Amino acid sequence: MKRFLTIFSTILLSSSVVFGQQADKRVGELLNTSNWFELERVYPAIAADVETPMLKQMAEVMLASNFNRPAELREKLQRFIAEYQAELGFENVCNMTVMGAMVEGYEGNYAVAADMVKAIADAVKAATGSLEGTGLSELLAYYETIREYPAPILEKPAEDVNITLTEKSGLMWIPVVINGKKYDFILDTGASFTMISQDLAKDIGAKIIGDSVFVGGGESTGGYGQRAFIENMNVGPISLKNIIAFVSDNPSDDDPLKVDAVLGMDFIKRAGEIQINPSTMALTIPAQKTLPRYGRNIILEVNIPVVEASDANGNRYTFILDTGASGDNLSDFWFSKNTEITAALPVETQRTWGHGGTVQNQIVKVPEYKLTIGNASADFKEIAATVPANGTVSSTRDGRLGMGLLKQFKRAIFNFEDMFVAFE
Repeated sequence: MKRFLTIFSTILLSSSVVFGQQADKRVGELLNTSNWFELERVYPAIAADVETPMLKQMAEVMLASNFNRPAELREKLQRFIAEYQAELGFENVCNMTVMGAMVEGYEGNYAVAADMVKAIADAVKAATGSLEGTGLSELLAYYETIREYPAPILEKPAEDVNITLTEKSGLMWIPVVINGKKYDFILDTGASFTMISQDLAKDIGAKIIGDSVFVGGGESTGGYGQRAFIENMNVGPISLKNIIAFVSDNPSDDDPLKVDAVLGMDFIKRAGEIQINPSTMALTIPAQKTLPRYGRNIILEVNIPVVEASDANGNRYTFILDTGASGDNLSDFWFSKNTEITAALPVETQRTWGHGGTVQNQIVKVPEYKLTIGNASADFKEIAATVPANGTVSSTRDGRLGMGLLKQFKRAIFNFEDMFVAFE
């Protein structure tokens, strides 16, 4: 549903770096195109043939970052930056340090994250005279404000946890208990962090932290919000402590969902694995994790899952996996790559609601579209594809898959330890 915080620019190898043999060239190409899924597939087979130490270390850093291996990333990133500062260049060093800081921030090491971002912000300001447009000021303000707060902790029983969800407006709502009172939250993999409205924050007595900051937004919405500290919240027998939630404006009168609360990836990822049965509205958090069946097929991008899928012709695409979206859509990025499909389709105007406001896009409707994820196939009818505004592509992923995808299957498994999603 909503994305929080801005992110640094893509890390690129300098054009002056020359690779002399096939394995090096292949890895360099995949790094420069940010093709993490293909790098994950081919790197284990060719790692021994990579001759450039810097290239090998960079590949391993980026795989650890995208495939949610924070302990490995912390160790390898620190060594990589220390050994190759000159070769990486100023911008890449900045970007990689911010990447490391955001890992520390997610782990609750806020003071470490604040100090890392401050060092980079000072260096950027000294070099350029300004932090405008970098997102560093906002990120530094965020971590400085929460630097003394305790780290989030998720406590769960040793046995399977089963929770009954409810469905409203095509979305899944999960009961959350705070201070002995039950509230319904949207279960939302498309939200980096948990969100509550101003009214809900007052009702639970959440402590507001600092001033409003820019919290980003989805493809169409964005804005400012405060943060609040929630000491404890319970999801069934699971306890999530020390939550830093974002506080949004209260839902407006024309808001069709009247959303007061979203349970985001700060809870979902810490659970390790969740299993959803859309037909019975049942959520299971298993004590024993599901074994991977066909390798890793999701990455985390600003803490939001991105899944790899292939179409009927075997072409690979990447989609934001968003349980906070009632439907599915193809982006202007997908549109730009599939003009042979879209050219003959009539253009129409679509108005959609997102948390934060409404947006109007020009779209075409693709009559039939099939995607395969893992070994499961999903069929979409009349799926909307966004027409690039003024011929400019703004998306970096091929679309967003939400509840329209999940409802085609009996069970969806999200595993954030082995980084895969499976549909049955």
